[in-house]
Amino acid sequence: MHENGHAANVVRLQRQPESCGPRIWAVASGKGGVGKSLISSSLGLALSRQGRRVVLVDLDLGGANLHTCLGMPHPDVTLSDFIDSRDRTINEFVQPLQDLPAGLISGAADGLEVANLKHFQKQKIIRNLRHIHADYVILDLGAGTAFNTLDFFIAAERGIISVVPDPTSIENTYRFLKCAFTRRLREVPKQTRKLMARILGMRQGEKRRIRTLAASLNAMQQLHPEHARLLQGELARQKLHLIVNQVLEPSDTELGPSMALACHKYFGQPLEYLGHLNHDRQIITALRGRKPFLTTYPQSRAAINLEHMAAALLDQDSRSEA
Repeated sequence: MHENGHAANVVRLQRQPESCGPRIWAVASGKGGVGKSLISSSLGLALSRQGRRVVLVDLDLGGANLHTCLGMPHPDVTLSDFIDSRDRTINEFVQPLQDLPAGLISGAADGLEVANLKHFQKQKIIRNLRHIHADYVILDLGAGTAFNTLDFFIAAERGIISVVPDPTSIENTYRFLKCAFTRRLREVPKQTRKLMARILGMRQGEKRRIRTLAASLNAMQQLHPEHARLLQGELARQKLHLIVNQVLEPSDTELGPSMALACHKYFGQPLEYLGHLNHDRQIITALRGRKPFLTTYPQSRAAINLEHMAAALLDQDSRSEA
């Protein structure tokens, strides 16, 4: 029997035969209210409906509500229980989704202290994500650029960013990308970081400093090609994707491709546009009824688009394994 007598409510997904662990996708946003949890839950459900074993982890620290998007009751065990545990594995805190090969590690009802994790607590979570018994682990992150959020994001193999056609959301998305790229630079050797800082302080011509990451990488390639390769290798380790949510006007669909181009121009890194989701009242209806949108309204345009996005990412994973 587990602590608090909740053994019957804990799912036990069988371990993958591969030793590399599950694939990890992180869903993030520059600001709140852009449908991040809806995308996380729907992608997880879409993967499970295609036969993949999925565990969703609610890492929206201090504001976790992924269980509501999944139509699950209030969780019996949470992320805080795992953080405080000493001799229990992370898989003992996964709660099952009904009739699907999927589960949830929830952060609902966690205390305020979980929003300000200590470094060793954050590292415990990141280290144990690879030990979850699943094919895919989906991280639903908090909005914004807090260090904990950025570190969870860059720990994933794929980073999926939700944006809405609103100036504040767009600005915050670019800020999030800049912070994430900057945070990744901690992973390269100290000498490479020093050279990059020196290049960022150089002047381009006589008028202005080098300001974009793309220009800095180009300068690094010319001056220090070996260090440039280290930087590019680290930045390329994570595949980045963009979803435009809450589309109302036909012109809103132009946002995704334009942001992808801007990302390549200013950051020198690819940002794949996965597609858009139209504004849909059925999403609100599903949330109010505490039902998962994807399985409640599977014929809606947004649900079909989410299924296509999940299938496209699965196809990319399959081709990378070939």
